[in-house]
Amino acid sequence: MTDHPDTYYGIVPLSEQLPGMQDGSCRFQLFQIVWFRQSAAVEQMIDFERYPVEPDTIYCLAPAQVHVLSPLERADGVRILFPVDMYGQVIDDESRWFFNPLVNEGIGVGSGLSGTLWRVCEMMREECGGVNDAEVFAALLKVFLRNLARTDSARPVSFELDAARLNSLFSLINTHYKRERSASFYASRIGLSPKRLNEILKKATGLTLTAILHYRLVMEARREIGYGDKTFKEIAYGLGFSEQAYFSRFFRKQTGMTPQEFRSRMFKLSKHTG
Repeated sequence: MTDHPDTYYGIVPLSEQLPGMQDGSCRFQLFQIVWFRQSAAVEQMIDFERYPVEPDTIYCLAPAQVHVLSPLERADGVRILFPVDMYGQVIDDESRWFFNPLVNEGIGVGSGLSGTLWRVCEMMREECGGVNDAEVFAALLKVFLRNLARTDSARPVSFELDAARLNSLFSLINTHYKRERSASFYASRIGLSPKRLNEILKKATGLTLTAILHYRLVMEARREIGYGDKTFKEIAYGLGFSEQAYFSRFFRKQTGMTPQEFRSRMFKLSKHTG
């Protein structure tokens, strides 16, 4: 793996410190599948929120999501990484939901499926260590995801009409959330009224569109503040706020902290884990 891994694909042990990682913390421009094979005394954070580490549990992450394992050397499992360019080859309607950055719950796999998925992982590892053909790796990855989609815990919504609409909606949100904040903008593009869109969202996620847009903004703000080196003014303008003061008030209302307090907290945490 190079220092600029935008085109990287592969499978590595979770305990391996990859280029670009900082004391078990990473923010790759890659899709990631994190599979904990056994329980261990490890703390996991996804976008600055804690998530449990349990045996045979899989987490799927989108590019730019912040992932932290501490201490890294105790982690037992594998990390599968693949680039944005490979996404279209391996994802279908049933697996697309896995990589929604607003849905970070783990997917538990039973012993029977675990064995099947592990055999696919072994074939991925052999391919990467041998011919290393990207098309073969992508085909194996698609088999992995299709099998993962069969588990009951991998189905947060039924894969019917509402799921297709939700997939389209979250794709639109990820593209436009920095500039478009109105329900009518998103509802019109998927052929629904704002009221009907919110009904579907509430049923599937328990959240309104406004709450989801706010969550997406805060999530990106946390990444930029805690993991980047931009000024607060640059972050505010980049996220579509006309004034830094307005952004600071919004961030404090959503998180209970000012941007400066959050950055100071993340700095202390990085010093502690380092």
